[in-house]
Amino acid sequence: MSGHGDPRLLYTIGGIKAYHIQHGEEHSLTPSGAQTLSLLMVPTNSPFAGLSNTRGQDEAPEEDFYLHLNLPPELDLPLPATTQIYHQPPRSYLIPRWDLGPESGAFTRIEFPALGTGPGSVTQEDIDTFETILAQCTAFLERAQAPQHDKSKGGLKQYNPQDYAPGEGYPGGSKHPHGEVVLVDEENGSVVGELAEGAQIIEDPRLKQGSKSEYL
Repeated sequence: MSGHGDPRLLYTIGGIKAYHIQHGEEHSLTPSGAQTLSLLMVPTNSPFAGLSNTRGQDEAPEEDFYLHLNLPPELDLPLPATTQIYHQPPRSYLIPRWDLGPESGAFTRIEFPALGTGPGSVTQEDIDTFETILAQCTAFLERAQAPQHDKSKGGLKQYNPQDYAPGEGYPGGSKHPHGEVVLVDEENGSVVGELAEGAQIIEDPRLKQGSKSEYL
């Protein structure tokens, strides 16, 4: 019988392969073939539990959880809420391995089998359940493009807005002669929001392209 503090199994799916990507090379983490992937909720004490005034002094600290991914024999990976996970169509998910160092350029790639109803396949419901758990427990970026690997530096290519001509960095391209107002994740350049179409934009001629605060 499981105890109060034991991990809770949320999801299992068979037929999954995993790969380690670094310096432009990909190596299998499941050399013996596809394995069963498990997602578990692992309990941990919330660092903010002591700040709450809604609980009496004699009450136990509120328990918090983080997601944990297990895929034997090589992959046993904690996925805290800040973990970035990218969907790589058609059947893969990329996890940047910042825990191995910001200059490592390392990824873990999880590959699902093809959609179907027979052995060695998964259903759309399986995919939807997996992505729903990721969206609720991690920083799942379903539609964002994963950061590119910079082979010349051996790490992940950092986003630089000056690398883009007007209209290049936006979904669907620019529809206006001037730039569009969008919210961009500085770590990887993914667009996380944009100003509604039809809004009037007045650009200060002193603004320097690609800068947040500098002027010409």
